[in-house]
Amino acid sequence: MNEQVAKYRQLYDATRDAILTDPLSKSQISAFQTQLNELKPVALSGLNQKLAQAYLDLIGENLTYASHQLLFVLNLNHDHSTIPLPISVDQLRSWQKTHAAEYSLFTRNPFLYNGLSVDETAASALL
Repeated sequence: MNEQVAKYRQLYDATRDAILTDPLSKSQISAFQTQLNELKPVALSGLNQKLAQAYLDLIGENLTYASHQLLFVLNLNHDHSTIPLPISVDQLRSWQKTHAAEYSLFTRNPFLYNGLSVDETAASALL
């Protein structure tokens, strides 16, 4: 994986983990936005560009709807288009209490395909 893509993934993970703890405060949103702005001006191509854009979209959604305590995963479609989908923290906590596999999948993998959580390797193949 490209080092820059890894940085985008780390920032996505940080926003996700913070949202799982509590709704983001204005200062947290500002700090994450600053980090995001520092990462944006890098030229990537090919698959690295697609993965970076996927993480940028997810980070942006996480920050936009942070006060609602929603985190986003990216649905990958057959036609290679993508749609960010929200998951409420309440739903994740419900899955955690019932020991549902969805909890570990959605708190680890930011991508969906055909309603199933997929990792970055599978997402790369689908993008």
